[in-house]
Amino acid sequence: MDIFEEIIRAKNKGEYAVLATVVDSKGSAPRTAGARMLIKKDGTILGSIGGGAVEKAVVDKAKEIAGTKQTKLLAYDLGKDLDMSCGGRMTIFLEPLTPPSRLIIFGAGHIGTALVQLGKLLDFHVTVIDNRSEFANTDRLPFADQLIVGDYQDILPEIEFHQETFIVLVTHRHAHDQEILEYCIQQPFKYLGMIGSKTKVAKAFQQLREKGVKEEKINRVHSPIGLDIGADTPAELAVAIAAELVAIKKDVEAKFYPSKYSSTPLATSRPW
Repeated sequence: MDIFEEIIRAKNKGEYAVLATVVDSKGSAPRTAGARMLIKKDGTILGSIGGGAVEKAVVDKAKEIAGTKQTKLLAYDLGKDLDMSCGGRMTIFLEPLTPPSRLIIFGAGHIGTALVQLGKLLDFHVTVIDNRSEFANTDRLPFADQLIVGDYQDILPEIEFHQETFIVLVTHRHAHDQEILEYCIQQPFKYLGMIGSKTKVAKAFQQLREKGVKEEKINRVHSPIGLDIGADTPAELAVAIAAELVAIKKDVEAKFYPSKYSSTPLATSRPW
């Protein structure tokens, strides 16, 4: 597989990787300037910058910075620093490739549809999941990066979650939201939000407790969902949710987070 095709594939799947590029090479070094190697977070590689001790040293450094925004410039005297018989010198630039944050929207109703467009404008990779093909289709959701249609219980085990995953639950049935919530709360995520009334939220959280979910995990769930901006229509609710996503993504404390059990327009059950 071409190294740049793999970079695109890794980004689309939300995988962290590091691109190593030889920027200078002198003497009898094994590769010349321009040679590239892609290193995954688990240490697997595609391409080569020369093999042997220099490649191992670069892979080790790459694994240290995978998932960060920290670049590194490595300079080696291959004989003195790495005891390589070929000698020579190499300078290698390491560039972490951070995938776009992934937004998974469960529910392709009016709120979900509006949120897809906002999510794309905010540079999320947007996946929409619904059990209704008449709602989850390209005609209604042309901006989605990925559409998945089917039973939620079958789809959930197939989804890859990671620390930068944002999850929004806005399905058309409370039972679906509860089922998805119980699964997703056990997965890695950056954000997990569920729409619902004051009564629904209290009941949903109590069901989690009865199933042994720890309070610290429950406290990570944003429900009622979104910032309290007085939203009422599906589009306004999507804006409120998007604003909360940005606040979490930027790691800033928004001024108007509603309390989990407050009575706000965002907490209402929805007819959508």
